[in-house]
Amino acid sequence: MKVLLSDSNLITSSKVSSLLKSQGWEVLTASRWGKAKEVLDSNPDVKVAVINLEGFGGLELLENLKKERPDVKVVAYCGHKNVQLQARAKELGAETVVSNSVIVSSVVELVKNLTS
Repeated sequence: MKVLLSDSNLITSSKVSSLLKSQGWEVLTASRWGKAKEVLDSNPDVKVAVINLEGFGGLELLENLKKERPDVKVVAYCGHKNVQLQARAKELGAETVVSNSVIVSSVVELVKNLTS
């Protein structure tokens, strides 16, 4: 399975990517919508996107992704105190929204749940 990962934080991105790869999943990265569109156009079997909403336009990426590829399931994450950002992500179609503090410990389970 292919997973699109968007996170400008290199530490978190590296940890999340490693965890996803440990499950045998291919991880493709993109920090902005333009790059994500290229990735999705060349890899139509991407099933899940894991998006950090903070940083490089995470909401924009989520919004455009759900318009162009509504079949792709989204796990979004951001600061646990950013209730407005979390609510907006749900409005835009994210299937799951969690805080930054739990993404590393729960990403594998969250992705499995969306694909089972």
